[in-house]
Amino acid sequence: MIKSMTGFGRGEYADENRKFTVEIKSVNHRYLDVNIKMPKKLNFFESSIRTLLKEYTQRGKIDIYIT
Repeated sequence: MIKSMTGFGRGEYADENRKFTVEIKSVNHRYLDVNIKMPKKLNFFESSIRTLLKEYTQRGKIDIYIT
C-alpha cells in the first residue's frame, strides 16, 4: 500500500461517442484529503472513486479532475 506520495498522472480514453480525461495530482499531507472535480453527470461515481483510493493510499492530498 502506498502511504504517501507526490506526483502527477494523466490518462485519456476515447471511443466513437465520447472522450474522458483524468488527471491526478498528489502531495504529501498528514491525513488523506481527496478532492474530486467532475461533470455533474458523473457524480454517482464519486463514492466508488473515494473507496478505491482508500484501498491504495493512507495519507496525502489528492486532487482528481475528470473531464
